[in-house]
Parts: sequence; structure tokens; C-alpha cells
Amino acid sequence: MNARAKKILLLLLTAALLFGSSQMQKSLNRDREQLGLTRTDALDNAPPVLAFTTVALGGFRGLISNYLWIRANDLQLDDKYFEAAQLADWITALEPHFTQVWLFQAWNMAYNISVKFKDFSRSLALGGTRHRTAAR
Repeated sequence: MNARAKKILLLLLTAALLFGSSQMQKSLNRDREQLGLTRTDALDNAPPVLAFTTVALGGFRGLISNYLWIRANDLQLDDKYFEAAQLADWITALEPHFTQVWLFQAWNMAYNISVKFKDFSRSLALGGTRHRTAAR
């Protein structure tokens, strides 16, 4: 078999495999939708770059949330609790079933943000959960 025929055969094989994989992907997507495994919720109040990246990368939402998680931890170490709370909100939108981010958000709001304010009304207005539950 000469090199030209071999290249044509490999090209046809590649086309056939791509077609087969696209058909399999359609079947997998349909099964994921029926089983409720697909999360396609849009991010609210996210910067356009984050929203675009989430849509464009699709299956790489975990990588994006990991990056945001690392950034949120760095911000917490720098005592920038409000910025860390915003990142935690985005992480919960990206990965709503990841319990650690909910624990981080609860700890941050209850013990870090609420302590930053000595004025009760200001802390309540900014969403301090510790004071909000005490005021009810």
C-alpha cells in the first residue's frame, strides 16, 4: 500500500470515528438530561469574563471553581472577607452541591464579616448572618 492510499484510508477512518463519536455524544447528552445530571444554571451578577468562560469551557467548571476557591482562600488570608464572600457566591453558583464552599461562606459571614463591624445596624444592613438571626 502506497503512502497516498494509506493517508486516504486514515482520513476516512478518522471521519467515520468522528461521526460515530458525535452520535454517541448525542445519546449521552440525552441520557444525562433524562437523569438530571446536567446543570446549566446561568451565573447571576458574575463579571462578563467569568460568565463567558463558564459557558465557553462547559465541562471545565470544576477547574474554574478550583481557581476561584484558591483565590477566595488567599483573600481570606489577606483579611479581604467581602471579596472572598463574593467569590464564594460565584463558586456556589458554579458548583452548588460542593458542601465545603457553603461551610466557608457560613464561617466567613458569621465570624469574619460580622466582627469587622462594631455597629449592629451596619452589620445587619450588609448581611451579617450572625446578627440577622439574633435580631429575629
